[in-house]
Amino acid sequence: MKNKGVFSLKIFLFFHLLLLFLLSFFTLYKLYEIQIIKAKEIEAFYKNNIKIVPPLRGNIYLKNKDGTLVPIALSFYLYDIYYNPKVTKNLEKETEKIARILNKDKKEILSKISSSKTSVVLEKNVDEKTKEKLKMLKFDSLFFEERVARNYPLKNLLSRIIGFAVYDENEKITKGLYGLEKYYDEYLRGEEGYISSYGTYKPPKRGADLVLNIDYYLQIKTDAILNEALNNYKAEGGIILVMNAETGDVLAISEKPDFDLNNYSSFKDYSIYLSKLSFPYEPGSVIKPFFYAGAFEEKILSPTSTYVDQGFVTLNNKTIYNFDKKGRGEVDLRTALVHSLNTGSVYVSQVLGKSKFLKYIEKFRFNKTPEVDFPILNSNNLKTLYPPLGREINFGTASFGQGISVLPFFLLNGYQILFLNKATKINIVSEIDFPEGKKIVNNHKIISENILSQNTILNIKEILESVVEEQAKKAKIKGFRIGGKTGSALISTNDGYSEDVITTFIGVFPVSNPKFIVLVRLDKPDKGLLAFGTAAPTFRKVAEFLINYYNLEPDKPEELTFNFRLLSLNAL
Repeated sequence: MKNKGVFSLKIFLFFHLLLLFLLSFFTLYKLYEIQIIKAKEIEAFYKNNIKIVPPLRGNIYLKNKDGTLVPIALSFYLYDIYYNPKVTKNLEKETEKIARILNKDKKEILSKISSSKTSVVLEKNVDEKTKEKLKMLKFDSLFFEERVARNYPLKNLLSRIIGFAVYDENEKITKGLYGLEKYYDEYLRGEEGYISSYGTYKPPKRGADLVLNIDYYLQIKTDAILNEALNNYKAEGGIILVMNAETGDVLAISEKPDFDLNNYSSFKDYSIYLSKLSFPYEPGSVIKPFFYAGAFEEKILSPTSTYVDQGFVTLNNKTIYNFDKKGRGEVDLRTALVHSLNTGSVYVSQVLGKSKFLKYIEKFRFNKTPEVDFPILNSNNLKTLYPPLGREINFGTASFGQGISVLPFFLLNGYQILFLNKATKINIVSEIDFPEGKKIVNNHKIISENILSQNTILNIKEILESVVEEQAKKAKIKGFRIGGKTGSALISTNDGYSEDVITTFIGVFPVSNPKFIVLVRLDKPDKGLLAFGTAAPTFRKVAEFLINYYNLEPDKPEELTFNFRLLSLNAL
């Protein structure tokens, strides 16, 4: 009896487990049916009964100093015109009227229609005005498929900064792929609408507009100046950046080579779509003032401190030379920085020591993410300063801007610190304007301040002003105090360094009350040309335009008075 009871229990459990399994299987199948099979049916129903209406992408504008807006990227609807011969009431009359509006031959249209038993495309990319004329015919046989077109009326201007957007036929939306078009895509793209076969309509929501800080007339001028520089010095490319020193607003960005945004697909080398502002580079001697400032701030060196310049220095069995390979004997640090002696920078790095050197890497934010509204594809490369590297030679070369690479935006912030003792967020876009009237303003934001003592700031400003007076004389403008620094850096390769250089000049003016920071970079100018002969005179042309355009008052008027007196004496 006991064995019989156990057997009955086993049978009972077996059937209950079987029932539970069958119920579970049935439940899982139903879930599969809902999620997969029904989903496909719903998707098919949606496609057959819902027509997506793509939204217009927001426009992008430059502005002038008086606030006038200048469009640089515009969106509008274009239409494909379809004809369905099955529902025509009078083929001859309808095609005659359609041909007249489309400015086509009637026979050509009839030929298209007769070659197809279903709907046929009569014309693609028809504008709004023509579409409305056709719509007024009220033919049941005509229908329209809209898409969004993106146009760049200024063509090449700011092409590598604006980037471009492309209409996605599947998703029925225009997507930003590069530059500001990509960075601000979520604001620009808008929201799709729809029309159902049951008469339900949801209008698309237009994307927000961008208003840039970039001044149209200044941008046109810097583009012309950069083109002239590339021709004069036979450089392969270059950048001119103009920033408001106080706020961090970017007023102009010229970058060459560029391309026509309306014909981007004609370029086979896609690298031209990417701005060099997104990538760090070895900047050369423009980086030197940061480490001099660190040594002055730590009070371990001063502008009058001296060292013996032999024209070279050897570290870890590698020899570093001055740009001219000449030694100058006992030299003070002011002179070493004014005349951009590499031996002076190496001496500063050695006295400063590795830990304090890295301290000022951090203070000048080189180890941070840049705060700028632009796609950054690669961060600064400082790996040679940290284990397993971090040898004397690595710190030595880093002190004059070789062996490490930094983004141009960091250099702008760094010179803000040297002249204003603060760094701000860098803003290319001024505001985002939504169709319903809401507005997002890119506020001016201080990201770091009071980094250095006033004594250090005064010392560095005096030295950098002397650079323009004594070394980079081609950057000088009479009547204005200008501070700046040249940099000529060899270009790294897989095998070391080539003989080609990138020349840079960063200038700040007026020194008494800094208004502008201008960065000029020229890639691979003619052999033998350095920054003081290429980037510095290019900076001067930009600065002269800024002075006239913004009516800046001279902060060194005695030079103008002296010149006037000389002219008066010569006239006598």
